[in-house]
Amino acid sequence: MSIFVRKIDKAKWLQTDLHQNIDYSADAITSCLRTTQNTLSVWEVESETDIDEAVLAIISGPKYGHPFETIDIVLMSPNYLKEQGINCRRTNGSTLVDDLVEKHIDISNLTYKSLGMVAYHIVEKIKDEKVVRRTKAKLMEILNQAISRNRLNPDRLTDSIRETLGLTKRNIDVL
Repeated sequence: MSIFVRKIDKAKWLQTDLHQNIDYSADAITSCLRTTQNTLSVWEVESETDIDEAVLAIISGPKYGHPFETIDIVLMSPNYLKEQGINCRRTNGSTLVDDLVEKHIDISNLTYKSLGMVAYHIVEKIKDEKVVRRTKAKLMEILNQAISRNRLNPDRLTDSIRETLGLTKRNIDVL
């Protein structure tokens, strides 16, 4: 059974007491569930052991910015979304890792009601402790492994990311 993975800011969700089933934080919804053309971007992996594949896709995305801060990843159920009638369609993802481009899913045609169902699902996953944290050190390790396995061309990374990883032009030529 596959898993959908999305980066969230867990602290924003914890601004309210999720166990009391009161309204969720507007900051969590507007920050973590910001849509574009009524879609949310997620990455699909086969199992929890593959989560770092989705993390790699997320942090190597050209629009992601500088990836070196601790991030939280929520593990979502495609079956839950399907049962709620929420449309999920495979689209090419925006990542610098070519073999992960096709692992991208758009949760699409979202409305106020269906976005609320997604928010509810995320809250349930937080309660079930289905959120994984990746530290700056782990993120750097994930990127360095992808580079050493020739899955990610370091020349495609920004100068600041290469610098943080300790990759100078000379180091890259050696790889």
